[in-house]
Amino acid sequence: METHYLSITDAAILLRRRELSPVELVEACLQRIEQLDGRLNAFVTVTAESARAAARAAEREIGAGGYLGPLHGIPLAVKDLFHTAGVRTTASSKILSDFVPARDATSIARLKAAGAILVGKTNTHEFAFGITTNNPHFGATHNPWQLAAIPGGSSGGSGAALAAGLALAATGTDTGGSIRIPASLCGITGIKPTFGRVSRHGVIPLSWSMDHVGPMARSVADCALLLQAMAGPDPLDSQCLTDPLPDYSAGLHLGIQGWRFGVPRGWATENLHPDVAAAFQQALAQLEALGGRIVAVDLPHIMEAYPAYSAVGMPEAAHYHSDWLRERSEDYGEDVRQRLLTGSLVLATEYLKAQQVRTLLRQEMLAALAQCEALVTPATVIPAAPIGAEALKVDGRRFAVREGATRYTIPFNMAGLPGLVLPMGFTPAGLPMGMQFVGAPLAEAQLFRAGAAYEAATPWHERRPDL
Repeated sequence: METHYLSITDAAILLRRRELSPVELVEACLQRIEQLDGRLNAFVTVTAESARAAARAAEREIGAGGYLGPLHGIPLAVKDLFHTAGVRTTASSKILSDFVPARDATSIARLKAAGAILVGKTNTHEFAFGITTNNPHFGATHNPWQLAAIPGGSSGGSGAALAAGLALAATGTDTGGSIRIPASLCGITGIKPTFGRVSRHGVIPLSWSMDHVGPMARSVADCALLLQAMAGPDPLDSQCLTDPLPDYSAGLHLGIQGWRFGVPRGWATENLHPDVAAAFQQALAQLEALGGRIVAVDLPHIMEAYPAYSAVGMPEAAHYHSDWLRERSEDYGEDVRQRLLTGSLVLATEYLKAQQVRTLLRQEMLAALAQCEALVTPATVIPAAPIGAEALKVDGRRFAVREGATRYTIPFNMAGLPGLVLPMGFTPAGLPMGMQFVGAPLAEAQLFRAGAAYEAATPWHERRPDL
């Protein structure tokens, strides 16, 4: 396998045995960035010199017996929403184009302490407020599988970088699907952990009550390693959970014999793009072949999630941006400015009603999860759409891009439940499609186990774009 496409798991073995140098690994990714990022536009900032220096230091440490663990020497791409000490953090915006934090976000500090090496900051939808990563200030990020298509958003730069071999690991944030959508559309793996499982300190917010921080990688095992390093209590984030961490890698090999997988009746299988519908049925059959059992579950009020999400998320975003929106409105891209202005008009009564709906949705999801080990849905209704398109038309049917990207992600941000997305196939045109497992609070290890079983039985995560 080409060095830049090594998994973290495989690279870690080679690094520990000193059969591969962190310098070689980092250089392979930097060369890949130099070769391809002019076409992909995955990065806002590339930290080549500091990455090379960190790689040389890691080489010395490992050589001296100071191996830190499986992330030591691993090239990491960081969504440009995370504070990085001494490296500009723009949120892919004009407003923060020159902002250079003095400290790392907690999650980044933990990844660095585990030995990960920052190779750059990745492009995102402006202030993470969108699902395409079509950015008016830093340009659109292109999907490595089809350059004319979106990578998804808002963590689209991270998704594109991983799919194209520009890094071995990446960070993302997820407020309405922004880890899981690019994971699906770029053919990689990403997890939105339970709300509060990973500290958000030092991460530029979008919606304080729905923002999640999590890892993205090219396999389930790699995501488990990354989450192990990122998660845990943080006194700097008042909403960060204090529950002890399990070993996320321990059960990956145990399989899913006898497990029940809940498919929400109607909602999870209706009005899908035909390629996604076919792939999802094949994925369900594969779960059954692995010893799982598919059961129908009910989420009676699931359609109320979408207006409630807007009534919560948009005013929370508008609150954070209120000063800039008043003083620097012209510095926002048109789509984000309009969303923020709309958010500023949401009434308090609408916000409070939406919070009541949110409580109801969570109760119904927990009731469904009491009947199964995990819920399972497609990750997105559609594969990646062309950049700039508002809808896809297939056999006379119209699929709106925003609704098609977020149908299966938004409700689980409302409930704060963990969701894992991994590849479940490709369209005839060669575009990836993803499947989502959703679990009860703090059930990330269970989701990793389900994902690892499916991944081991399918080839989708092994495919690479032709670049």
